[in-house]
Amino acid sequence: MALHVRFARWAENHPHISNALLMGGGIIFSLVFLTAGAMDAGKSIWCAAVVALPLFFRRAAPTATAFAVGALALLVLAVFNVAAIGLCMWAVPCLMYTVAVRASKKKRRAVLIAALLGCLVFALLCRRWFFVFYGDASILEWVMASLMFFVVSALFVVVAFLAGDLARNRWRRREQLEDRARRLEVEREQEVRIAAQDERTRIAREMHDVVAHSLSVVIAQADGARYAAASNPDVAAQTLETIAETARGSLTEMRKLLGVLRTDDETETKPVPQLGDIPELVNSVKSAGLPVQFSETGTPTLSTGAQLSLYRVVQEGLTNVLKHAWQASSVRVTIEHRPDFSWVEMVNDGAGEDDSPRAPGGGHGLQGLRERVALYGGDMTAGPHATRSDVFVVQATIPSDIPTEDA
Repeated sequence: MALHVRFARWAENHPHISNALLMGGGIIFSLVFLTAGAMDAGKSIWCAAVVALPLFFRRAAPTATAFAVGALALLVLAVFNVAAIGLCMWAVPCLMYTVAVRASKKKRRAVLIAALLGCLVFALLCRRWFFVFYGDASILEWVMASLMFFVVSALFVVVAFLAGDLARNRWRRREQLEDRARRLEVEREQEVRIAAQDERTRIAREMHDVVAHSLSVVIAQADGARYAAASNPDVAAQTLETIAETARGSLTEMRKLLGVLRTDDETETKPVPQLGDIPELVNSVKSAGLPVQFSETGTPTLSTGAQLSLYRVVQEGLTNVLKHAWQASSVRVTIEHRPDFSWVEMVNDGAGEDDSPRAPGGGHGLQGLRERVALYGGDMTAGPHATRSDVFVVQATIPSDIPTEDA
């Protein structure tokens, strides 16, 4: 690392020490300069020391330091006829730079105006500190000298102020970039948490579908086996076998589903069934004693995710029939595939007088299915039939997102 870079970092990490060293070196230089050119060296040294004293507080209070140095410089010039030129040549630009970097907009403007007025006063009083070495001067010489001193000193002030303003803007820009980077990091972490929460919600819905359906079948089979055990043990044994098969299938599907949480392999993150598994689903419900009529026409043109959503609609509908309408005498599942969409309808007549009313928006399962279907641009309705209160209807339509050969 270069020497000047190391020194800059050290000065940034030790602001007060570096400021004291800088001010001390500048004051020594100024005192030597004043002593060499002044008629009264003792008075010049003391006056310069008084003017330079506030410079040690440049970083802590830049605005107050600037006004104090300017006022003291004018005071010693007016009272003691001592112009601290050697001091002001470096101290004033240094102060203007610090004020432009650290002070507020209102204070920066006030210090700049005061500094320019101070330059004008010093220029107009050049007869007291400049022409004293050369004797009296004419008005034209005084005007020309005053103009020259004002332009040069004002140039020092303005250049130092603009340099400080550019540095302040650069540091502010850097702070904004750092703040933006921090906010982006926070937003990224929030997005990760939200994505994880969405994934947990999706898995919860999958678990709900798997467990609710399988347990409904198991409960229905167990109730049938309990009543059949006394009269026909063979039927009870067959029913228990069906219960075991249903439980094993449910366990296998749950293991696949939990595998999503344990691997990033795309081939292992497909624990979900497709439309071709619906006949097996219907048969499992039939084996529980529910009369289900199933029909499917056409060729599906849905993506894998859309097929899963349609499968879950059928699964949730049949599960609700097992839970709420187990006495249904007719359950009809109709699936129709068209080139531009797929449509499913489930109708059951098992709604009894003792059943509690089922609102179309009720239930965690139905709500989750609506969100699934809507995710693929479809819609789903669930509720009593328009003309028959004892019939419950579930309908879902999902548009095709796979181009067909006709298209």
